[in-house]
Amino acid sequence: MSETVTRGKLFEYNQYRSHFADAQPNAVAWAWSDIVTGLAASRHGERGTFTLSKDGAAAGCEILPGMAVNVQVVQAGASTRPHAHAWWHLFVVQSGSGTAYLGADPEPVRLATRDLLLVPAWCDHAFQCDPHDALILFSASNLPQQTGLGNQKASEPVDEPTGTGHHP
Repeated sequence: MSETVTRGKLFEYNQYRSHFADAQPNAVAWAWSDIVTGLAASRHGERGTFTLSKDGAAAGCEILPGMAVNVQVVQAGASTRPHAHAWWHLFVVQSGSGTAYLGADPEPVRLATRDLLLVPAWCDHAFQCDPHDALILFSASNLPQQTGLGNQKASEPVDEPTGTGHHP
């Protein structure tokens, strides 16, 4: 029978603390031209198009401790279905305009280029894009942090999206 429990070890605290002092993160830049090329070449899924990565690997998507940045495109006239999850989002509207539907609030929030929208954890949210241009959203989130805590809980629709329906 294989061992299923790893025996922990002890590590001297000051040495542990000095380990962090030695870590010098590198600056990372993403060229707008590369993002535009990626947008043109990518499939735009309901929950996101791509995630920024420091090195092109999944682990590099945690660009700051516990944080990732995703790019989401809602096509002109399309909408996303309401969902909620254990991580927050800070959305920045890169371009386009539309409406955000948040929680049980009967008043939708209008969004336009350069607007910011904070969606706390477990707040139902959905987007409806205006009919003329795609809504391009940059979204900072703490999904890596929640994953590290073993919390990827979400309340998401289980059926496939049916196209460009409108939010009820």
